[in-house]
Amino acid sequence: MHKRVKIDAPAKINLSFAITGKRPDGYHLVDSVMQTVTLYDTITISRMSGKGIFISCDRPGIPCNEENVAHLAARYFFDAFGAPDGALSIEIQKRIPEQAGLGGGSTDAAGVLAGLHSLLEVDAGIERLCEIGAKVGADVPFCLLGGTQRARGIGEQFENLPTLPDCEILIAKPRAGISTPESYRRYDQLENPQQPDIDRLLALLQAGSLPALAQAMGNVLEAVAQLPEIPQLRRIMEQNGALGSLMSGSGSAVFGIFDSKRTAKRCMRKLYNHAEGVFLVKPAQRGAWVFELQD
Repeated sequence: MHKRVKIDAPAKINLSFAITGKRPDGYHLVDSVMQTVTLYDTITISRMSGKGIFISCDRPGIPCNEENVAHLAARYFFDAFGAPDGALSIEIQKRIPEQAGLGGGSTDAAGVLAGLHSLLEVDAGIERLCEIGAKVGADVPFCLLGGTQRARGIGEQFENLPTLPDCEILIAKPRAGISTPESYRRYDQLENPQQPDIDRLLALLQAGSLPALAQAMGNVLEAVAQLPEIPQLRRIMEQNGALGSLMSGSGSAVFGIFDSKRTAKRCMRKLYNHAEGVFLVKPAQRGAWVFELQD
């Protein structure tokens, strides 16, 4: 067994997000086109003497106890494969904003699963890790797989999609966040929600048509976001060269698709006064991955 691993855990955006129903247990059924991007949290997992799981995070306000999904992921991993001798330290270096619809918590959980798989030299395939991840949260399996995927069911049924054409992606996170449960609660009160046309988006992805694809993006939860910053950020992006823009997931982050880095950077400067965080990223082709292993 190894002593320490480091993992890059990427953020995700939703190029399209529809809700197709609701299960008796309260889980919403979704149909979404998801994409990992080159904005990462870095997780370091170390084996120590003693007992227990110890979490630390460099961002104030993130719980560092059993409430953290990284802790939950580790517990489910040990339920499946057995706990190692000794204690574990999980250090989380946050770059992905929370309450943003960018999968910050889910990708940290995915990073822990990928990291423990390497650290403890467990012989299990990605499908098994995804099964464990689904118990932690609906987006965790996708954050393990990464790339461009269609997710259905409660987010656990995947279909590999053609790679998103090369582009620049600008992400802007307003100062206010949005709670995912609150977003779904508001959605449930809508009488006739307008769902995006995901089949059209898939056809354009297959054709590799970036401008048309960016225009075909849609998110049913944007109607219930109730944050004036979201339409404002979208407007700034679209007036400054974005081929299309959208709120990601349950929000509050907004992203824009650009075909030119220079245009994206020019737009970026205009967003700084309107957002808490602005990030220029590219599509990423993989999910959480171990980039350093120490014996």
